Amino acid sequence: MVKLEFYRVFYVVAKTGNLSKASKELFISQPAVSYGIKQLEEQLGGRLFVRTAKGMELTPEGKMMYEYVSRAYEELAAAENRFSMMRGLEEGTVHIGASDTITKYFILPRLETFKKQYPKITIKITNRTTDEIISMLKAGKVDLGFVNQMQDKSVAGVDLTPCAEIGECFIANKDARFPSPLTAGELSDLPLIMLEEKSSTRRAVEKAVNEEGGRVAPTFELCSVDLIVDCVKAGLGIGCVTKEYFAKEITSGELTEVPLTFPLPRRNIAMATLAGMPPSFATAKLQDHFRKNATTFVALK
Repeated sequence: MVKLEFYRVFYVVAKTGNLSKASKELFISQPAVSYGIKQLEEQLGGRLFVRTAKGMELTPEGKMMYEYVSRAYEELAAAENRFSMMRGLEEGTVHIGASDTITKYFILPRLETFKKQYPKITIKITNRTTDEIISMLKAGKVDLGFVNQMQDKSVAGVDLTPCAEIGECFIANKDARFPSPLTAGELSDLPLIMLEEKSSTRRAVEKAVNEEGGRVAPTFELCSVDLIVDCVKAGLGIGCVTKEYFAKEITSGELTEVPLTFPLPRRNIAMATLAGMPPSFATAKLQDHFRKNATTFVALK
């Protein structure tokens, strides 16, 4: 295998057409330039240059080699330029995986300031469940994930950084009245509106209700908490949502929190990254931005 530095000498000599000029550009002596050309010709098994009164001229074979070598050096120069731009955050792409709910209520409010600071970084978001996001992260299909993490739960091969603590509650429309907290059995008798079974949040709530002697048998199973809230407002049932996402509506009386005799699970929104894998410049900057702006939601009392 020919040493790459010999091709560099060849490239500069062919470009300048002069050993002296090539020596100055390469910051090596003229004999070292001549040696590099000689070594390359010997290893390739043919002449690349002929000396003329005008300087160093390429042979037909040398012209062919220069076409390929010059393209390679142009590609290297372009790669160095793009690397520099990415390092300076003048370009770059970050692919995020998150649920639609986390995207709406946690990610988007924090992306606004980031995009103002780094407008040339492209952000792509794929909405999936927690389990699917972890799989995509391990497969290299996303650079960064934001997932629901039950307290102290770990995932092999993935680093989870807690960003905000949140919890579930049941809500009813504004006209509903609950003179006393409901047991799990009493809750089970109401028309429940829940997320789909594949949701990790749904599974955690179902487990909590079951442990208290109740049974989750939803009247409606929906794909988003926004649809759950719409159904609740329409008086179609009691909905299970993340309390912190609808704090304003509960405080204003637009929605009524259903009091319970038992606690529902709390969890973290966690930033998921592949363990041992260094992030790109853009991904590292976005991670740092979320660490600095991931304030814990204030839960209602």
